[in-house]
Amino acid sequence: MKRFLSPRVVLIALVLAVFGAVVVSAQRTPTAAAAMSAAATRLLDSFNADQRKQATYPLESDEYLHWNFIPDEAFPRNGLPLREMNPGQRDLALALLQASVSGAGFQKALDIISLQNDLGNDPELYYVTVFGAPGGAEPWGWRFEGHHLSRHYTIVGDQLAVTPFFLGAWPTVTNTGLKAMEREEWAARELITSLEGSQRQTALFQESTLTRHVTQNQPYVTPLDPTGLVASEFNENQQGLMLEIIQTYLDTLPGDFAASHFERLSQSGVENIRFGWAGPLEARHPHYYRLQGPTFLLEFDNSRGGGTHIHSVWRDFAEDFGQHLA
Repeated sequence: MKRFLSPRVVLIALVLAVFGAVVVSAQRTPTAAAAMSAAATRLLDSFNADQRKQATYPLESDEYLHWNFIPDEAFPRNGLPLREMNPGQRDLALALLQASVSGAGFQKALDIISLQNDLGNDPELYYVTVFGAPGGAEPWGWRFEGHHLSRHYTIVGDQLAVTPFFLGAWPTVTNTGLKAMEREEWAARELITSLEGSQRQTALFQESTLTRHVTQNQPYVTPLDPTGLVASEFNENQQGLMLEIIQTYLDTLPGDFAASHFERLSQSGVENIRFGWAGPLEARHPHYYRLQGPTFLLEFDNSRGGGTHIHSVWRDFAEDFGQHLA
């Protein structure tokens, strides 16, 4: 029997959003914009002339849309890496990142960076790139990026855009027990395994994994084919799991971003979000899933390393790279 999202479930989600448990993009956050501008200005002021030249680009440059999530040797990056900063400058760079995410988002970034040690990579190969001049009347932006972590911000006055953003993890569990993206994986597995019969058949749109996420590092994206099961078919427990996945991703953004973005997502019809899974359902097996609504796309791919290597990206069809602020 069809179970539509109840007003109570939607109301709970909205209340959680207001208190920062469900978080996303906003356009009414002067405090966040001002904090980013001040932190970026302090960082740029600490650079010498050569460092500043390396770290800055015009907002209109092609570099603004030049992004990726793979290691440097496969994708040479522009900007100033942490390893070419002195300790004080590195602190200022991390302070800028901290001003641009939530507490949970900052900790997740640190966890993803720390995983580079397990891979034998340099954990200081994360780059800061500033586009335009922070603090003025003109639009500006900035990027923090390296292996498995890419955060983008566009600022126009007090308005901000925070997508696309990419989060990845390899290994999914370290020898010390660190799980950088545990619920992103397991809430989705709990959701797909809770479905039965024709519902599972619809949600499981492919028996084998896709091997990678579809949109990769495209600058702008449009909706993918509407595969999977629509959320209006979920019971309340399943609705809760879907909202937990959304919350886990959006909770990495500043709290002030929560209400307005989730409100936009909700107004477009939470019941219209589709959940699709490709691959086996067991743990440590390669798999892929996605959530797609009228306004956004979340892709999660865990196809490498025997299901121990996560790539995930959140895209906004109207707001990526601040296109709605132009």
